[in-house]
Amino acid sequence: MAKVTALSSLGWAHYTLYEAIPRMAARGFTRVEIASFSSYCFHFNFGSPIPGELRELLAEFSLEPICLNYYADHHRAWVSQESDDFVAQWTRKIEQLNGVGIPMMTMGFGIRNERSDQQVQLANAVKAYDEVGRIAERYQVRMLLEAPHLYGIMPSPEQVLWVCERLTSSNIGVLVDSSHWGIIGYDIDEFLSNIGNRLWHVHLRDSRGPDTADFRQELELTPGRGTVDFQQFGEALDRVGYDGDVSIEFEYRDMPFDTIEQEFDCGLRYLDDVGWELPDGVRRG
Repeated sequence: MAKVTALSSLGWAHYTLYEAIPRMAARGFTRVEIASFSSYCFHFNFGSPIPGELRELLAEFSLEPICLNYYADHHRAWVSQESDDFVAQWTRKIEQLNGVGIPMMTMGFGIRNERSDQQVQLANAVKAYDEVGRIAERYQVRMLLEAPHLYGIMPSPEQVLWVCERLTSSNIGVLVDSSHWGIIGYDIDEFLSNIGNRLWHVHLRDSRGPDTADFRQELELTPGRGTVDFQQFGEALDRVGYDGDVSIEFEYRDMPFDTIEQEFDCGLRYLDDVGWELPDGVRRG
């Protein structure tokens, strides 16, 4: 079965990174992913910590950063100016990553909508992604598209493949999230086979319910509390020979520390029970 390799700070979304990092280290993980968004989970936006402080914080706990899961703003992919804004926002963040040593970062351009010009929006996204990919390559940072994604303009495998086929930058890969797969319900073997060597990263989290296209899906569940088939998901990764990082991306908001720890206990034990390999030294309970 596929192996878990890293832990995301998103489990402590409403706490500071200074509070999250010691708890991440206490779990026994050595590879970590930092999450930072525009409306919550402000772990590495622009402020505290700044790059040098984050580098020192990670070094203090002997943690290796593997990825920044970053989201700055909703963009309207049908507005050309917003493409320029997107490139500027991500470029500013890319410039910070070398100061920390974070080798990968997510990017997402365009919010899901029902407009009739979907292909135009996807074409605008391709142009924006290629530009960011080329800029990031100069800084030795690889870029990730988390897709299919229920909230973005690529909620289906067909849209993801359309974009990937048109990308000219080789510095852009795909991040697959089990919680989005669980709701969208696409053929995971076919999709992984089709994206081939662009599969660079994986998130593990549970979910349940239909794709209602209203941004209210249950996407933040501990494994075992939703309907995702983690055994099937892991076996699909094995079949394509995936050997990259897999981040535990449990997500908890407005929850006390003790309850978060209990949820991690349950989720990690569940993944262990269904066959996922956890890193040596990781505390399951």
